[in-house]
Amino acid sequence: MLPEFPAKPGVPIRLRSSPMRTGSLALRLARRELRTGLKGFRIFLACLALGVAAIAAVGSVSSAMMSGLEGDARGILGGDVALRIVHRPAEPEALAYLEQSGEVSTVASMRAMARSESGDTNSLVELKAVDDVYPLVGELKLDRDMTLEQALALRDGVHGAVAEESLAQRLDIAVGDRLRLGEATLELRAMITEEPDRRVNFASFGPRLMISDAAVAETGLVQVGSLVRHYYRIVLPASTDRKAWIEDLEERFPDAGWRVSSLENATPGYDNFVNRVTLFLTLVGLTALLVGGVGVAMAVRSYLDGKTETVATLKCLGAPSGLVFRTYLLVVCILAAVGTVIGLSVGALAPIVAAQLAAPLLPFTLPVALYPAPLALAGLFGMLTAVAFSLWSLGRACEVKAAQLFRSAIAPLGGRPRLPYLLALAAAIAVLAALAILTATDPWLAMWFINGSVGAIVLFLAASWLIMTIARKAGRPRDPELRMALANLHRPGAPTPGVVLALGLGLTVLVTIALIQANLSRQVDERI
Repeated sequence: MLPEFPAKPGVPIRLRSSPMRTGSLALRLARRELRTGLKGFRIFLACLALGVAAIAAVGSVSSAMMSGLEGDARGILGGDVALRIVHRPAEPEALAYLEQSGEVSTVASMRAMARSESGDTNSLVELKAVDDVYPLVGELKLDRDMTLEQALALRDGVHGAVAEESLAQRLDIAVGDRLRLGEATLELRAMITEEPDRRVNFASFGPRLMISDAAVAETGLVQVGSLVRHYYRIVLPASTDRKAWIEDLEERFPDAGWRVSSLENATPGYDNFVNRVTLFLTLVGLTALLVGGVGVAMAVRSYLDGKTETVATLKCLGAPSGLVFRTYLLVVCILAAVGTVIGLSVGALAPIVAAQLAAPLLPFTLPVALYPAPLALAGLFGMLTAVAFSLWSLGRACEVKAAQLFRSAIAPLGGRPRLPYLLALAAAIAVLAALAILTATDPWLAMWFINGSVGAIVLFLAASWLIMTIARKAGRPRDPELRMALANLHRPGAPTPGVVLALGLGLTVLVTIALIQANLSRQVDERI
């Protein structure tokens, strides 16, 4: 599109076009700029792709883990609803109501000491006494061809027991041998290979030992003050409204003292663990994106410095600052979209990799699927970061006069953008901060993260100013290499602030992760 030249000499050249035509012209100019290649934008793409990939991968794997838990929630819970009472069993009236509502299984658990029959070895065990219908949901797998009822049955005056392999190793016994539990003698008849309602357990103090509820009385372990947890698992009819049934149960027995769990909160401890890890890793990903944002800002600045003659020529031909700004903003947005798509592609593949690597470690199947919500969030973070860290350089370059642009080869551009660009920059940063807070599982922690990030940026910029001041006041050393090095630290347009900020933030992330890992390892080592 050619400008319309004035009819009278002496009248400045102007581009006369409607806003729609100006927007179309900006798109055409942006396309022409992109034809020159990605020179100067490779770092831009790498920084953006890495940050987006980190956030997308964390969100996708977290969603896959929560989806896997929800899919196995019924087996983990042992029914549709589970009730837990400590120290005492449920009242007969309450138990009768549960049995009227659906199929009920009762389980009692406690910690106890098991001993070999000779008494030479002993081990702390997680004792579990079950009834005849256990498990209501899922399947308990044994290493012998027998049912759980057969394994726990009374034979020749001795009750049976099943246990985890680690208990047999600790007591130095095998299937068919006997062991002592309290005052009772039990026969070990099979090893447990899979226990459906113990797949997610954070507080295990010993191997599992399972006996029938009829054998508990013979052990003499259940006494006044014993820490016994009584569980009641209920499978409700398919037509039952679970939420309404729980509300009715609490109204009928307000003083029952039980804790109610349903499919929605089958694994509260594991849910909290996954949410905390997700929050931590997401904040790490945001920090990586923040460091990448510094790289974005430096890449855009370097790119615009190389386009000085093009911008000056457009301005001499009458192109308004708005047209120049929209043109190069479109270039940034298109390239940001490319980097974001690359990052999202990597993040979308993360559940596949996690399913392969973590399959032996997870107590449930990790579903491999595409999770749009975390991918959309990561993409939004990436685009906002690219725009926010580009606005300063774009606004500054587009508001400089043509004559100043031509002189930039010997006098680098400086100053700051006009107020509208500063307001747009503040709005983009505010949206980024609000998005991080609103999407975090712990908004307060996210808010502290943002405050820490702002504080770190201010601190490193102050450090760069101090370095430049010291270099400026250091004089002119005789060594030419040292003199040039000092001059390049404080010259106009020096990249010192960006370099110090990027290196400082990157080192901060590495040190923070290393310290957290060291503290967690020490906690485990001290408490194990």
